[in-house]
Amino acid sequence: MSLIKCPECGKEISDKALTCPNCGFPINTGNNFSYPKVTQPFVPATVHCPPSCTQKIGPIQIDENNKMFRILGSVPVNGKKDGIGKSLFKGMMAISTVGMSVAAEKMVGGGNKQKVGDKTWLKFSDLINYELLEDDSVVTSGGVGQALIGGALFGGAGAIAGGITGKRVQKKKVESLIVKVTLNNFECPCLLIPLISKPTKTNSPEYTTAFNLAHQILSALDVIAHR
Repeated sequence: MSLIKCPECGKEISDKALTCPNCGFPINTGNNFSYPKVTQPFVPATVHCPPSCTQKIGPIQIDENNKMFRILGSVPVNGKKDGIGKSLFKGMMAISTVGMSVAAEKMVGGGNKQKVGDKTWLKFSDLINYELLEDDSVVTSGGVGQALIGGALFGGAGAIAGGITGKRVQKKKVESLIVKVTLNNFECPCLLIPLISKPTKTNSPEYTTAFNLAHQILSALDVIAHR
């Protein structure tokens, strides 16, 4: 028997040893020895799917999978084609939203349909606050960490009902009905969804349609804010 150096740790060991007693390196195992293969655990590549609409409520498009939303589409609006309704709406919103008349001007026009929003997808967490404005009054509002003030969500979209109608001052005619959405986004901090922009009787089908759509929009925003 003689001493040899372990090719792994360099310490002297017996030439008869099968493995190094210091580091366990195999010494006399013939030529059939092979190190066990170490397989790395399979890690699937992260797939980033582009946002796509899975739910649509009025002008609100929702991507439930990526928790994103955008306000893009059109709403029925009874503004006058001659621009009177547009001027009235601009003046009112310049007061109610502290100088947001530029945004209001882009969103209000003539005809039966009005385009609102843009193509930008936002995270659910970008939604800060939302309000229903009737003339110069806030009918109801909600946001992150709070339910709709004056209204509760009973089931699905369009079911706010009780609290909103209970808080409203009953009028025979209204000048405007707008949903205002505040976002955590400097490029678009505020989006306005005009539903009425001319004097409208509260017992008319036009008012009922606009108010029901406001219910649906606020319900959807309430669900987004609490996801």
